[in-house]
Amino acid sequence: MIFTIPRAIFRFFALSFIIWLVLTTILPQTTMKYSNNQVRTNKFRRSQYPYNSITSPTPLPIANSSVYFIIAHPDDEVMFFSPSVVEISKSKYNNSVKLVCFSRGDAVDESMGRIRRNELYDSARILGVQDVTVLNYPDGMNETWALSDIRQSLKENVKPVEGKPTVLITFDEGGVSSHANHIALYHGTKSYFKRNGNATSTRLLVLKSVNFWEKYSFTLLTDVELFVDHLSSFISKVVNFNINVSFFTAAPSSSIKIYSDLNMLSVSYAAMCYGHFSQMVWFRYGWLLLSRYLTFNHLIEL
Repeated sequence: MIFTIPRAIFRFFALSFIIWLVLTTILPQTTMKYSNNQVRTNKFRRSQYPYNSITSPTPLPIANSSVYFIIAHPDDEVMFFSPSVVEISKSKYNNSVKLVCFSRGDAVDESMGRIRRNELYDSARILGVQDVTVLNYPDGMNETWALSDIRQSLKENVKPVEGKPTVLITFDEGGVSSHANHIALYHGTKSYFKRNGNATSTRLLVLKSVNFWEKYSFTLLTDVELFVDHLSSFISKVVNFNINVSFFTAAPSSSIKIYSDLNMLSVSYAAMCYGHFSQMVWFRYGWLLLSRYLTFNHLIEL
């Protein structure tokens, strides 16, 4: 009797994962074999095999751009932003992706900073990002990062390219986990954007913070959203009818939803477990198994 409830929970999550696997990976890849002319005829126009993508809107409205992920600590790029990093880095979008990390993650001890900085380089390579900048802001929940310092650091490290849009992606005002460093980056990046955005054709997107149940729902909510989306797409081909389901509060029309499939999730696991090996304490495995941020990102454009 003691093991009945845990076993039921395990089966429930296992079933959810299988449904997610079908909706995000098996169904789209199978459909592509019939809908994509290159795959169907085995005659390819590029040297890269077509990647499957699940985004809303489609196609992804971030292309031919210089994209900067503004993060606070080594491992933020995986734990929170990996669906966006992997998707936006795909060659079909022709983006130049860079990571700007404001601290070395040395809250425990200064010596850990060197290790975590090098781990960030390893993780970034696994995610497909070659350009990484690590600054030396103090790491910690009680550390205050001045807006003027963040603004100056962004001015020094964000290099707009003439004729190419610049896209900044960082945390929102909730900082995902209410971490003071994350929240400081939101305010500092927003301040930089207000002063420099219009002059440099810059866009700013922030990662939507969600409540506890959404954060640890893993694939459960995604299953419902994608099932309804697939159903709506099928029905709309027959009649003029559309359904949209989201478990988030109302968002502006400029929001972007990015879903991982099994291939993208596998890359995220590798980047975290192998790239950030020093951070793989017991509760991190719980995050990898339950966090929705590893399979879904909701970006809001400001």
